[in-house]
Amino acid sequence: MIGPTAIRILGASGIAALVAWAGVALQGTALTPDAATSYINKMGDRAVAVLATEAEEPVRHREFARLMIDAIDFEAIALQTLGRMARTVSQHDKQEFTQLFAAHVIEVAIERFGNIQIIRFKASEGRMQPNGDAKVHTRIEREGGEPLSVDWRVRSTAGGPKINDIEVEGYSLVIHYRGEFERGQVSNVPGLISKLKGMHKNTVVWDTVQREMR
Repeated sequence: MIGPTAIRILGASGIAALVAWAGVALQGTALTPDAATSYINKMGDRAVAVLATEAEEPVRHREFARLMIDAIDFEAIALQTLGRMARTVSQHDKQEFTQLFAAHVIEVAIERFGNIQIIRFKASEGRMQPNGDAKVHTRIEREGGEPLSVDWRVRSTAGGPKINDIEVEGYSLVIHYRGEFERGQVSNVPGLISKLKGMHKNTVVWDTVQREMR
């Protein structure tokens, strides 16, 4: 703990330096292309295992939801999709919207990909981006369908690497949902919350999100 004497000695510039250092430390260690690729491969292996299980559908959906919650920085993505509305959102609304947004994304993912069988999940070497993120390209071969080309944008956080955007066949998840919300002509976060609530109450995914994202 820094006492009053230390504060006087440090002065304003010293305190500013400490604050800056603490901010860097909280962001986690610097991300490398190899670390990002390893992370995506690890999450890919989990996805393959979940989709291949013979458990009943609700159990499989619950495990898929947990995987996505572990892998994705839903708070960062949710704020990005809000665009200008993110500047004025309250802490309470931000938390509620983030949970509802996560449930929405997971439900859509389960509807589209929850029943596919992955034959091969192959990640190429990550490429660093100007803002410090790493982008990892994957080719996902699936039974009964054309291979999928998916890019994962990975960022270092205090809790380790997290995915903060996904591009499927060149289409960004962040841009897609930002456009969806704008087309819905809802001009404020409480309106989005109300809309999403009507779509995802009383589902296995919503129960899992509430439990895992408290």
